Amino acid sequence: MKRFPSVLLVIIGLVGLNPAAAQAPAAPSGDAELARSIERYMQKAVANGFAGSVLAARGDAVILAKGYGFADRENKIAETADTVFSVGSITKQFTGAAILKLEMAGKLNVEDTLAKYIEGVPDDKKSITLHHLLTHTAGFIDALGDDYEPIGRDEFIKRAMGSKLQFPPGARYSYSNVGFSLLGIVVELVSGKNYEDYLAEALFRPAGMTRTGYLRPGFAKGDLAVGYRDGERWGTAMDRPWMSDGPGWHLRANGGILSTLGDMRRWVRALQTDTVLNEAARKEYFAPHVREYPEGNTYYGYGWVTEKTPRGTTLVWHNGGNGIYNAYAGFEPENGVVVIVSSNIAGKISDTYAERIRRIIFGEYKALDEGRLAGYTGTYRLATGAEIEVSFDENDMLTAVYKAAELVGPLAASGRENRAETERFDRKTKDMVSGALAGDFKALAAAWDEPFEQVQARASVYWGGKITRFGEVTAIGILGTVDRPRNFLTYARIDFARKTQFLTCVWEKDGGRLTDLRESDGLERQFEPRSDEEFVSPPIGASIVFRKEPTGPVVMIIKKGEKELRAVKAGK
Repeated sequence: MKRFPSVLLVIIGLVGLNPAAAQAPAAPSGDAELARSIERYMQKAVANGFAGSVLAARGDAVILAKGYGFADRENKIAETADTVFSVGSITKQFTGAAILKLEMAGKLNVEDTLAKYIEGVPDDKKSITLHHLLTHTAGFIDALGDDYEPIGRDEFIKRAMGSKLQFPPGARYSYSNVGFSLLGIVVELVSGKNYEDYLAEALFRPAGMTRTGYLRPGFAKGDLAVGYRDGERWGTAMDRPWMSDGPGWHLRANGGILSTLGDMRRWVRALQTDTVLNEAARKEYFAPHVREYPEGNTYYGYGWVTEKTPRGTTLVWHNGGNGIYNAYAGFEPENGVVVIVSSNIAGKISDTYAERIRRIIFGEYKALDEGRLAGYTGTYRLATGAEIEVSFDENDMLTAVYKAAELVGPLAASGRENRAETERFDRKTKDMVSGALAGDFKALAAAWDEPFEQVQARASVYWGGKITRFGEVTAIGILGTVDRPRNFLTYARIDFARKTQFLTCVWEKDGGRLTDLRESDGLERQFEPRSDEEFVSPPIGASIVFRKEPTGPVVMIIKKGEKELRAVKAGK
């Protein structure tokens, strides 16, 4: 279960368009205007395609708890504050709490080695401690298989112990679902209980949570929010293969827990007292154990991320998703503000909505001029003929979609790129993609660093299916490789007879292993608003400025360092 950089948990729905949406409980008079402001923002979000549910609270008062849009479009089931959603990788903080609960009982210590609980740990993994697993510093890769493969505990242990570590235990941070699944196995071995049963008895029951878990709550299929991607129904976790006692171990204990807004708020409130964890355990739980990124300000605890806000407060958060639905949960202990957001629409990331809601609560949000943004929206052309599509979302974020190699530099490159490295990954990508499309998966298996037979079995369906749907390949182009703090991204363009598709290949910096492969109809970059005319992307050091002459078209200027690139808006 993936985690995306973010902060809180919200589920968003359809007001005005959806008369059946649940009504928010009455808020104290001091919060009534905040509720109206959040509501106006959420209606704008729904108009831009968002669906889900949202909770915002401060102290004992719930400012807003409401569902928007449809949990199930086809069956016209509205989102409500009680709709069940997958919390994704927010599950990890339940696993972290379970480990600390067992430590409180004297049954383990976070400095214990994994080998103390699991037999047959190979030499390269014998120094891995529970602390390493809890902080993503053990060296395991992110995943060993598909979330919904019904893999049992023993087979998962076998695969994990046979996998190659990315680095020596404790050397650095690298997010790993594998590590948290191993922690879930430790919970079972030490407690003598099924993972979900232990969570229900040790964590959920004391916190008053009755609608959280995998199978124990007895959810009906219609209780869950249905995920949608590109307008098509993807379904829910209950549409995927699970084992008799829950999901397989590629997902169990690292993701996939189902819950509601109310239960997640109960959990956050329980963590402010000794209800579940005592003071010493909570201090260990939320401690900023390891910095996530060399230049970042986020730190990983035992399943939670912490960071300092510009206001000097501590923000505690986690997010998660599977590329279809996603969720975010976060709170600030100093002021009691809690925001929970979940989305069942691919591309509508809960973190973004949660962050805007936080800004509304703290009076930090000023809306831009919608008329100006509408005037900037459209297609822009460079002198070479290359085009950029510009649009704005409900958060006033500018999205630039481009399809030409000449735009990779100004819209994606960080400036840290090394020519020898970028050319190496360009070649690896070309060999991998061209080989896979021709039915030769050797380069692809080498890129994934997985057994050829396993890769061939799943890749033949994926790559062969593209040709069946889109026609024969007419051209393959590599648009370039860019440097990111944790990896390299290589962009490829594939021209089929009936469609052009873009791929983003994500490569590890250490070892050069392929960790993700994303497909899209165009490459894109988002820019944050600084004013009605200027939008910036700090990670790549670029900005976009709009100029409108009284009698001429709108001009978009892309600025990066000393260089400027001008594009003129097509049409009026």
